Amino acid sequence: MGRHGGGSRSGGSRGSSGGGSRGGSSVRSSRTPFRGCYNRSYYDRHGKYHSYYTSSRSFGTTSGWNASTVFILVFVTIHMFIMISGFSSNFIHFGKKISGDADRIYIVDQADALTADEEEQVLALLQEVYEKSGMPVTVYTDDFEWRDHYANIEVYSEELYYSIGMEEDAMILLYTTDNNEDYYDFEYDFYCGDDTVRCLSDASFDKLIDNFHKGMSGLHLYDAIDYSFRSVMDELAVFSIYWPGAPAVLMLLAFYSIFYISILKNVRKKNTAYRYFKEHPEELSSEPMVLYSTCPSCGAPNSEQSEVCPYCNGLLKISDGKTKFVKPN
Repeated sequence: MGRHGGGSRSGGSRGSSGGGSRGGSSVRSSRTPFRGCYNRSYYDRHGKYHSYYTSSRSFGTTSGWNASTVFILVFVTIHMFIMISGFSSNFIHFGKKISGDADRIYIVDQADALTADEEEQVLALLQEVYEKSGMPVTVYTDDFEWRDHYANIEVYSEELYYSIGMEEDAMILLYTTDNNEDYYDFEYDFYCGDDTVRCLSDASFDKLIDNFHKGMSGLHLYDAIDYSFRSVMDELAVFSIYWPGAPAVLMLLAFYSIFYISILKNVRKKNTAYRYFKEHPEELSSEPMVLYSTCPSCGAPNSEQSEVCPYCNGLLKISDGKTKFVKPN
């Protein structure tokens, strides 16, 4: 499917679901104890103590590198390259000259929108475009009778493009108008084949359309053609970067870096704990830590799962395993 770009002017004025749910991990971890946690506090290789309590019994018993972690990293990397490639194509253009048929450079002026001298100058301009890009351009003008047969001008221009024998390496500028004593109407559409993207980037194509409409402010077709094509002449079949699109890729890289930092940080934490408990197996608790539901000293309920009784300040932590937790008074 080729590219379309157009606009119109009428009566003297210019014209032209979701939902989700929040979920969380079943594994809980904290720097302070909680009911049912395992004490997996450890020292790193620099001798720094890390207070770590988790509901995962396997933490500290296995390495951080496993099949699921590798799969996640590979998946995120592939997804990142796909997304960045898609975004990069919008602002990086590896331009290259194509080889369209030069016989497709001509003008069919059924609306008498160009004088003989203007047609000659337009053909000379289109020849320059062809020599630079290899893309032949046909200019076709018509009246508004096409509206009786087509739903919109895009359908008309695409059918016209292929009916006159255009290939995927050419462009047609279809310009239709209805001269009136009181106002001036026009509607136009640029249609080009898929191969033209190699010599004319999407950014340059959009610029061409925009400048054509600006050129039509004087209601003169020749001025619009001359202004728009000359504005992109230096961008044809060359390597170009559309810098306004670069921040999108930078934001994408920042987004994926969050995943990498999170995953690798977790792997490092697991590896450090694994090495520590491998060297100190006696500190690896086999049973989860519990908190008293009521204070053994004064009998007050521990509704907030606190470590200290709010009434008598008695310690409420206790261990069911080998780890030496604080015993209640």
